[in-house]
Amino acid sequence: MKLLKNSIVVLALLVSTISFAQDRELTEEQKEQVREQLNQYYEKLSLSEEQKPQFEDITTKYALQMKALKTSTKGRFAKYREFKSIQNSKNKEMETLLSAEQYTVYKKTQKEIQQKMKEKRKNRN
Repeated sequence: MKLLKNSIVVLALLVSTISFAQDRELTEEQKEQVREQLNQYYEKLSLSEEQKPQFEDITTKYALQMKALKTSTKGRFAKYREFKSIQNSKNKEMETLLSAEQYTVYKKTQKEIQQKMKEKRKNRN
């Protein structure tokens, strides 16, 4: 009887660990969006081979944070404040990675992507 209870507890822990790990990963759709954005940036920024992996790491890191924010149960205002905080942190890292010219292009491209996302949201409603 005790073995059965221990087995159930271990099984429950395994299932919760697996589901938590899956929540930390991006879905295929989200991975595709990240790849699409990366390709846009690669084209426009003329990143060096040294910059590309760093740029991708930063982008993926913050995409995971955005995913966690999207699925959180926080209120709208709290989510917006955290969104801005994440965005500012990402921009600071990008500013240190990119040259001044590249960073200007990065900010412009970021605004274009945000505009496209707004249009998609309008079309969904």
